[in-house]
Amino acid sequence: MSCLKKFYVFLFFIPTAILAQKATLQGKVYDEYQKPLETALVSIPALKIGTSTNAQGFYSLQVPANQVLVVKVSYLGKSKDTTLQASENSVVEINFFLKVTEIEAISVFGRKKDSLQRLEVSTFRLDAKRLEAMPSAFGDFNKILATLAGVVSNNELSSTYSVRGGNFDENLVYVNDIQIYRPFLIRAGQQEGLSFINPNLADDVSFASGGWQAKYGDKLSSVLSVNYRKPTRQAGSLTLGILNNQAHVEGVSPNQKFTYLLGIRRKSSRYLLRTLPVKGEYLPQFIDFQGYFTYQISPCWSAELLSSYAQNRYLVRPKSQQSTFGTINRVLRLFVAFEGQETMNYDITQNALKFTYQHNQLKSSWILSQVFTTEREYSEVEGGYRLCEINPNFGTQGFNECVLTVGIGSEYLHLRNRFKAQIYALENRSLYDWNAQHRSEAGFRFSHEIIDDILQEYNFLDSSGFVRFNYRNFANNFLASNRFSAFAQHQWDISPRQRLTAGLRLTYWNINSEWVFSPVVQYAIRSARKDMIWKFAVGMYQQPPFYRELRSFEGNLNMALLSQKSWQFIAGNDWSFEGWDERKFRFTNEIYYKYLWDVVPYDVDNVRLRYYPTNDAFAYAYGWDMRISGELIKGTESWISMSLMKTEENVGFDNKGFIRRPTDQRFTLGIYLEDYLPNNPTWRMNLNLVWGSGLPFNVPNNPNLRNVFQGKSFRRVDIGFSKFIDKVRFRGKTLFQSLWIGADILNLLAINNPVSYSWISDLNGQRYAIPNALSARFLNLRMIVKW
Repeated sequence: MSCLKKFYVFLFFIPTAILAQKATLQGKVYDEYQKPLETALVSIPALKIGTSTNAQGFYSLQVPANQVLVVKVSYLGKSKDTTLQASENSVVEINFFLKVTEIEAISVFGRKKDSLQRLEVSTFRLDAKRLEAMPSAFGDFNKILATLAGVVSNNELSSTYSVRGGNFDENLVYVNDIQIYRPFLIRAGQQEGLSFINPNLADDVSFASGGWQAKYGDKLSSVLSVNYRKPTRQAGSLTLGILNNQAHVEGVSPNQKFTYLLGIRRKSSRYLLRTLPVKGEYLPQFIDFQGYFTYQISPCWSAELLSSYAQNRYLVRPKSQQSTFGTINRVLRLFVAFEGQETMNYDITQNALKFTYQHNQLKSSWILSQVFTTEREYSEVEGGYRLCEINPNFGTQGFNECVLTVGIGSEYLHLRNRFKAQIYALENRSLYDWNAQHRSEAGFRFSHEIIDDILQEYNFLDSSGFVRFNYRNFANNFLASNRFSAFAQHQWDISPRQRLTAGLRLTYWNINSEWVFSPVVQYAIRSARKDMIWKFAVGMYQQPPFYRELRSFEGNLNMALLSQKSWQFIAGNDWSFEGWDERKFRFTNEIYYKYLWDVVPYDVDNVRLRYYPTNDAFAYAYGWDMRISGELIKGTESWISMSLMKTEENVGFDNKGFIRRPTDQRFTLGIYLEDYLPNNPTWRMNLNLVWGSGLPFNVPNNPNLRNVFQGKSFRRVDIGFSKFIDKVRFRGKTLFQSLWIGADILNLLAINNPVSYSWISDLNGQRYAIPNALSARFLNLRMIVKW
């Protein structure tokens, strides 16, 4: 019995006699490397019927029996056809192989899906393999995002990033349509483990910095969507380095129905953390396990299982710190001696089971997912400090020595914070291709959340003869809630040069009983003369509060907090052209404006977000993003990104009108360059440069002095040198498919970039902002073996 028959009999009890005189055509579509091609079109032009392949390259099509038919398969301009005649109730399997590597590709990151992605607003398709050569501390996938226009990541110790004036909590992350969550209690980048995405397992990656479609979730700033690949052969890799080690294996069963993809990563930042201004004993240990399994149950049904476990342990026994700051005429130096230790432990388990039905034009997926996180933050640290003036006059007696003590005191920090969260979700995503011009998508998601939070923390300062508590926070909160969301959207290819996508999204949360409807419209038109696409998008984007937004500094919950809402307008173009010597280039250019209301204000301390749980603010953000990428050097891929942006907010509780938001970084520049030796391209150089203007910062626990100070600009250059060896052989036998050896110099210019500021007082009560710098220059060695 055919797949279509089984589906109809099961759902609608239609007699099988209706489907007489039919046959089933099925198979897979591959490229010349036997890699499955997704979205390839398999059709019978004479009958005007067809279907598209799924992520595994599989297709299935009902055809008339006992007729001579011409079957055509096409993919991004390449096509192939064959002739067949199927008998009644038979199943005919035909596999197609298309040569697609010569398809014209403009995107630096993506090749095969580039022409489809270019029709989407603010969207880039990324290549996870590029991270292998990019110099970075831990091989964190999110670091490649920092080179995109509109994206800001000013901390090499953290995987957090902000987009177009948003914050870290406003970014959606999906892996195989499964939403990923970030830890709650993390307050410093050095406490953070690995980001969820494992580059060794990733295949197709897309990133949208605004104007995304209604099918994605409820956030305000961006969407990162990652698909882990389905293996087609046995393979593996091993990465060894000073700061991180990782390995992966993959394979497929003999009957091609079952595949597995396993990865393990270990991050050890001990040596890098020793370059921080705070000296002491650092004992971090971060381990991550992930597995992705697929099984083809039948020609129409498939199952996927994604499972991950991350164990993160951070322990530091600080000993001392010395920081020098001030002006040319007055130089100050801070000496701190510490006693005690700080620990941060958190374990995260995420699992998802996905069943997919695909036949002809219909594709429907059911997803069951579970997230469980346990976090514990303990700290007992006391620091005694001395602040003094330094003699800045070179050549005089006592140069660069302390000549006058202006402040002395001590600070004590006590933390006993524990946090547990469980999230269970049921989700459906369905897609139907009506024909070559129309595609509809719809779905829903129901989730149940359980939060258990114990807050016990206080901090006091003994300075200038008196003791002052900076804060004392004690709370014990339990929250169980349900969320529901749904979407529907339709894509209409008006002509070969025009596409219109419109959708609607709704959400509901039983805690505040709020329904929110969000319409989104995208339009793209390709120029008739040039390879240029003009894009426009307008939509309402809203973000229902999660537990983090509900909790005040003191630990109290505002259960009436509403969703943050925004209208976003985007216009831009995407131009692909040939430069000198027939080199491919791509220029993207976008302007945007966001108007936000019911905004929840927040402060940023390192990577910790602290919310004022009220909706009495409104804000705006506008800017311009520009990016040019291509073969600056023949056979390589380089790019330059630049952004201008301004974002401000008007908060009701300070009566100050519009002030800068914590993420108001007015100018950012990202440059990535590749080069090689002309006579030996296996020797390569990769350079990554990031420059960003200073962010605002404030006096802690003082709402009236929010974001009134200007921080220093962020400047960082990382450079890497590598050697690639293909087919490592020994005595005529191939031991490894490839060997890559690299050396990275991180923070090449040894710039002390501040990530946050600590405040102390002198004997006269004057307060000083002490910059807390990130890591210094570091040499990292890496080796990657593939088989």
